[in-house]
Amino acid sequence: MHISTSTFKKYGTVFLLWFLIGLGAFLRTYNGDLFPIDNNDDGLFYVWTGSSLLDDPAHLHSHTIFDSSNTALIWRSQYYDYVPHLRFGMKIVEPWFDHPPLGGILASLPAYFLGYTQVEQLPHMIVRYPALIASIITLLLTFVLARKLFGSKVGFFTLLFLSTTPYFVFAHRQSYLENFLTPIFLGSVVSFLSYLDSKKKLFLITSAVLAFLCGWIKIPAFAVPMMLAGWALYKKDRYAVTVFISATVAAVASYVIYGFATSSEFFVSTLANQGVRGMYLSSFVNSFVRPVFYGDFMDGLYILGLLSCFLLLLKKDKTEQEKFFAWFFMCWIVVLFLVSGKFNNSPWYRYPLIPFMSVGLGLFGQQLWEKKSLFMAVVFMLFGFSGFDLAGIEFGSSLLRLVTVSLLLPFIALFLFPTQELIKKVTTVTIVILLGIMVTGNILAIKQYPFERCESEPCLLPTKVIIEQN
Repeated sequence: MHISTSTFKKYGTVFLLWFLIGLGAFLRTYNGDLFPIDNNDDGLFYVWTGSSLLDDPAHLHSHTIFDSSNTALIWRSQYYDYVPHLRFGMKIVEPWFDHPPLGGILASLPAYFLGYTQVEQLPHMIVRYPALIASIITLLLTFVLARKLFGSKVGFFTLLFLSTTPYFVFAHRQSYLENFLTPIFLGSVVSFLSYLDSKKKLFLITSAVLAFLCGWIKIPAFAVPMMLAGWALYKKDRYAVTVFISATVAAVASYVIYGFATSSEFFVSTLANQGVRGMYLSSFVNSFVRPVFYGDFMDGLYILGLLSCFLLLLKKDKTEQEKFFAWFFMCWIVVLFLVSGKFNNSPWYRYPLIPFMSVGLGLFGQQLWEKKSLFMAVVFMLFGFSGFDLAGIEFGSSLLRLVTVSLLLPFIALFLFPTQELIKKVTTVTIVILLGIMVTGNILAIKQYPFERCESEPCLLPTKVIIEQN
């Protein structure tokens, strides 16, 4: 039986796509409850909120840091538990309005249907299961976005980095609101792209509905339909502008109506408490150059992915696709800038930027593959091998120098003799080896880092305690 080249390529492409998505899913679920535990995981509180809402939509409850009058129950973490005044406690309150309710509902579904409907400690994989499902959707939609904008090669390189970069993998394990927001946002953007290509109103309505839902997951995401409206205005599509502005008004108005219908006094006081957060320049900068999970997590690819996005912002002559990508990245960092605070610019605020960083890395990977540039190879080596450090694997300096020089020699030779076909082939093989080493280091980091960290710093689970308060 003869299989044509086009058929082989088609099935090979499908296999590679799902292999990379499967790899990303496996790395996210492997010991998925072990790290990041952060000694106090907000995903647990979102499950409580969603379960209480499913039981009684008018009487949701969860934790808060704002309500000082509740003395009955505190869910206390063991973060800094050895220093009494640094203990981090969460009060259980009813009603609860720290965030819109949709994210909590999504986080709570497995626990709720398994019968966990009370404020109680849950098996952590049950808490994280919805985020793991959301991460698979994020993997697929990030690939689709990269392919639509920049082609299949960029799409596959994007998926490779998104699937295996340690920071991205660990971040996607957490049942935080941003991890539910991200695939819905990506779905809205991909649908909008399909509308721009086809002018079919179904895609536009789908995009607007998904953008509407973003704000119901977290308040800053009420800006999402306005991001889309901004691009529609740039494209002079008045109908789309009207649709997205209408979605913004409907999202905000419906949330306000929900809040006032449930408990107007507590709803207003919670929004007022959230609104007093300060805006500080230095905290915003620090949050971007210092990857953390309640402690430093120096992943070089995180930094390189972020750098690549900013380089695209600064690029002088952008294609329309690059402008589209840069527009949404820029809008997100402006939103983050507006909500940045001196002590509350938490790492999960930046999780919606992970697909952008991955696409930025995908663009770098495609350029390295096609241009075989010495300069890009050096950048990848400087930032891409940090996984071995995270894994706690130490190499002798002599070996590191030898490997570095050996990997760079083909690129140097091609730089000096750019027309030599043999050198080009050797350089292509070297790129495969370089990427293979990088991915190996990252996978080892994902496997080993939780154990390395918990040996140096106790990784303790949250504890529920009943206390008396003065």
